[in-house]
Amino acid sequence: MAKVNVYIPDDLLEHVDIDALALGRSRSSIVQEALAQYVSARSETERRTRAAHAIEIADHVAATWSAHDAAPEVGASDFLIGLRHAAEGDSDADIVRRILDDSSGGGRE
Repeated sequence: MAKVNVYIPDDLLEHVDIDALALGRSRSSIVQEALAQYVSARSETERRTRAAHAIEIADHVAATWSAHDAAPEVGASDFLIGLRHAAEGDSDADIVRRILDDSSGGGRE
């Protein structure tokens, strides 16, 4: 475990020491827990930001899909799912064809 020197305002350190004493814990364990919670919260915030951005993109695609829809039997959400599972180099037509094949039980009629 690494040892780190940090500067903490006196009043904040006093609160940490009071909590540590009340909980029967060390100052270090309180600071470690606080840092772990901070890092976890930042990671969660970043994950939510990326997810919100992905949803915005999906909403935009869904909103404009019908205007550019060459295969109306394939919805925007189906296409997005197909796109996620597509092989690198697959064209949009390949993805639509695979979706249609899958939805008809393996072969189009």
